[in-house]
Amino acid sequence: MPARFAALLCCVFLLAGCGARTVAVIDDKGFAEMSRRMPDEMRARKLLTQEGEYFSRPATVRPYGDILYNTLSPDFLFDDTGGHVYLGETFRTTRTPSSRISIRKNGFVLRHPTQIVSVAMLGELDWDDNGTDEWLVSCRVEPLRGSRVRTYYLLIPPPVRRGQPLKASVAALYECYGLACTMYVNHALVLRGEGNSSAEPATPVQDSVPGLQQVTEPPAAGKSGSAAADGLEERSL
Repeated sequence: MPARFAALLCCVFLLAGCGARTVAVIDDKGFAEMSRRMPDEMRARKLLTQEGEYFSRPATVRPYGDILYNTLSPDFLFDDTGGHVYLGETFRTTRTPSSRISIRKNGFVLRHPTQIVSVAMLGELDWDDNGTDEWLVSCRVEPLRGSRVRTYYLLIPPPVRRGQPLKASVAALYECYGLACTMYVNHALVLRGEGNSSAEPATPVQDSVPGLQQVTEPPAAGKSGSAAADGLEERSL
């Protein structure tokens, strides 16, 4: 049996055994950071193995920075984030004469007089296991004064035509006051029942994060491993 075919069979059997689905990861560091912050949720959605690994497939090459800056609506931001800055229909139209923009291959950094917004495309994945991929995007909002820093994890349906406005839903929120950080997940998107026995019960949430549910951060997984065949690659966090 050719070695390449044998490797492919091993990878297929491994995927079947662990039940993990593939992810088109674009920002390895950002995706790994998110996974370490909410490993139970990622495992429940079969985006991580029980060992904390994921299976990466080739990602689509697009100018994500330009697309997100020009077409992503900022209306997912909570009002107390300083929403008066974001009156435009897209991040591009929120820019003021004193704002500064830096567009990168997979995201952008928008510096307003009061805060810095950093948006990055993390990958394409089927979050709800419904057969349709979504864009997974992070948006870090850091005030120039104050200690609260928020990282929104967003799900965005891929655009079907050039220039189509993009509306995001918040899958999770990582909020820090100095060194004290809390992860919240969207209550409407939390998996329950079989396969998610490790999920935390419903808990009260702060008024500043409506619709999100606080979860406990378990320690990051430490096991690593790798396998590759025809563009399918197992990644360790």
